[in-house]
Amino acid sequence: MLIRAFPPEEVDAAIDAAGAREQRSRALPARTMVYFTLALWLFGGAGYDAVLARLTAGMRWAGVATGTRSAPSTGSITKARKRLGPEVMRRLFQRRAAADRVDTARWRGMRVCTLDGGAVDIPDTAANLAAFAHPTVRVSVLAGHDTGSLLDVAVGSHRDELAPLVLDTLGPGTLVVSHRVVGGHRLWRAAADRGADLLWRARVPVALPRLHTLPDGTYLSRLLPDGDPVGGSLAVRVVQVPDAVLVTTLLDPDQAPATELAALHRTRWRFEALFESLEAGPVALRSQDPHGVAQELWAMLCVYQAVHPWRRKEAPVRGGIGAVAGISPRRGSP
Repeated sequence: MLIRAFPPEEVDAAIDAAGAREQRSRALPARTMVYFTLALWLFGGAGYDAVLARLTAGMRWAGVATGTRSAPSTGSITKARKRLGPEVMRRLFQRRAAADRVDTARWRGMRVCTLDGGAVDIPDTAANLAAFAHPTVRVSVLAGHDTGSLLDVAVGSHRDELAPLVLDTLGPGTLVVSHRVVGGHRLWRAAADRGADLLWRARVPVALPRLHTLPDGTYLSRLLPDGDPVGGSLAVRVVQVPDAVLVTTLLDPDQAPATELAALHRTRWRFEALFESLEAGPVALRSQDPHGVAQELWAMLCVYQAVHPWRRKEAPVRGGIGAVAGISPRRGSP
């Protein structure tokens, strides 16, 4: 599965681009350590030696070179992971995410994706706290609404505003669905400036004056920027559902019926799906330093990209957005 998702030639290209190629023959070459770091997420309860034994057996069966020795010490594996660093994993993820951007759902001619985020626990060592200012690392994710494939990810500390960093791939004809207006008006403006439409849950309290009631019961309003009640406001439509107030830039109820918007929001991708697909439960990284944390986290995201399509095939077919809102999976240029 890992080799299919990340073929050796792609792994080697990421290693070379990151400058992580070994300078001499080693028992644990960079390619083996890439697959090892990925495999750690598949065998969470196993030690380094057990994971490496399973991995090298599988790689040999698949005809992939693994190095000169099969049983290095745990200390040697730890040093090899440090030599590899986090950049290779980040590049692998970005390459896969770029390929997955063409495989997103369409709703009424629009490409649909979800913006969500969360935090992952890390050891509260001095080095980690200096880098992240908190015993968690924050993650912001742009995902395919129906496929769950990760289209872009930003990683950082609680001091960083991450969500705008994943909006660069947005453009006209894209609808972004989110659970809440994370980042407020600035984030709305950043997405709208890229030509994207938005369907987000309103924060409470938020001022949404009723300017004009539409025939379907929704109403038009203006989303005001913080601290400036006049300049830079955005025209929005407010959709009230039983458990939330949804706000969208899709103003025409005929082109975007309220029932379909509510179904899109209800069936959005969620950050917790990362851990559900990995069957990992609450995830806590093990690395004692920021470079190790980054390597582990990018490896987790890579493995999710590899595992998730298999999980979707195994999942039972359920009634959802396809039936409710007319959304259809489609492979093609966005």
